[in-house]
Parts: sequence; structure tokens; C-alpha cells
Amino acid sequence: MNITANTRLLGILGDPVSHSLSPVMHNAAYQEMGLDLCYVPLHVSPDALADAVSGIKAMRFMGANVTIPHKVPVVPLLDRLADSAVRTGAVNTLVNSDGMLVGHNTDGAGFIRSLEERISIDYSASPVIIAGAGGAARSVGVALADRGVPRITIINRSRQRAQEFHDLLAAGFPQLEIFMMVPESDYGELMRSSPLVINATPLGMNERLKMVPLKVDAISKYHVVCDLVYGRSQETPLLVAAREKGATILGGLGMLLHQGAVAIRLWTGIEPPIEVMRRAIES
Repeated sequence: MNITANTRLLGILGDPVSHSLSPVMHNAAYQEMGLDLCYVPLHVSPDALADAVSGIKAMRFMGANVTIPHKVPVVPLLDRLADSAVRTGAVNTLVNSDGMLVGHNTDGAGFIRSLEERISIDYSASPVIIAGAGGAARSVGVALADRGVPRITIINRSRQRAQEFHDLLAAGFPQLEIFMMVPESDYGELMRSSPLVINATPLGMNERLKMVPLKVDAISKYHVVCDLVYGRSQETPLLVAAREKGATILGGLGMLLHQGAVAIRLWTGIEPPIEVMRRAIES
């Protein structure tokens, strides 16, 4: 990579961020595209988020991605929200538009694209279980509700966060059936009748946490189990357990790939080299 005085910066704000494959994926894309851009990891603690957002402006970054745990807290720090961020209450992509930071959400579109690459799905016949109630969960939940899933069950330890997620979905989709459960609940029957199961919590990331975020007793070969995080082995503890049950599994690399591609389109207006990006994160 040839850094020049004209190189524009992009990055990813997160805590942690050392596990992220976004820098290698984005820099491979920009090299292939012949763009003088450089994408860097930015380790930002929650108490420094406001300063980091101001720094993105001050240093004239072209934009940035936002990851755990900042996708919801970053919202009030921005100048404007795109419709995708308003509808989800979460932001994963910042666009610096002449000094105005605009928040977008590309996670939902990225998840749907990765899911449809893996399986053929009738959304109207696919109730969903989602573990988590943070930014990624909200984005995926709204995207699935948009496509007509009849029911979403939220499994989350914090009742308040689950209620916020519930209220977001209920306001946008009055016909959607929504349940809330804590991880210790008996949700086996709901699991059996929900063919799509999604982990949107950090559990399993980089194999730091070995806990499986959902009970797997009711998972069978009829399920599609998705984990939005990705580990070094590309199979998190949840995916390993689900594969042993005969389920179809989907890791987080596909969502990473496709949400990143949407972000590149927002920043550059150019179609990114998807296969180059895919090779960068799968190698």
C-alpha cells in the first residue's frame, strides 16, 4: 500500500477491534479499485466515543464503520441519520459529508444478502429466534420483519434492552408477533417452531467466550443457525453445536462481506470487488 499526502482515511470504531477483518477486507478492495484510501482499526472505549466521533470530523476521515459496543450509543452523536439508521435505531456506517457525519445502517442488508447466498427461504413461513438486543440484533430484526417473517422471539438477559428492541419492532411492524424471553427461560417450543435462529450477541467472538448463547436442545436438521460474530476458526461454539445437531449453519463472514460492500458504495459511489473482498477475509 502506497500512503501519500493525499491518502484519505477510513476506519472502524470498536471495543474490542483487534479481531476485526474489516481492515484487510477494505484495503484489499481499495487496492483493487485503484483508490488512494486507507482503512485502519480504531480501538475506542465507550467513554471516549464522543471524542472519537469528533476526531473523525477533525481529521477529515471519509467515513468509518462502527462495531460493538458503539452501534446504538453513537446515534445521538451524529449530525443526521439516514432512513436505515432511523428505522433500526443503530448505526454501523458513518459518512462524512462536507463535515456533516451521517449515520447509516448496512448490517440488515448485509445479513439478508449473506443468508440468501446460503439458502432459499420463504420468509413468510419462517419465525425467528434472535439472541441479543443490541445494534446488530435490531438491524437484522428489522430486515427480517421487512421481508415478512411472522414472529420474532427476542432472547436477552437485559429486560430493558429487550423491551427497547420489542418496541422498535412493534412500532414499525404492528402485525408482527413478538415474544421476549431471558436466556434461562424454557423457550424450547418456540425454538422448535422457529426455523431461523440467530446469535447477535458477542458470545463466541474470537473464541474468547466459550459459552453457547442459546440452548441447543431443540435445534434439529430443520433449522438454519446463524452467528453474526466470527472466530478465528470461522465456527463459533454455537455453530459447532448446531452442526452436531444437523442444522444448516451460517457464520458471520458473509454479513461482514456484504455490509462492507454497501458501505463502500456509500463512501465512493463505486461498485466494490466482492470476490476480492471475500478472498481477503477467507484466506
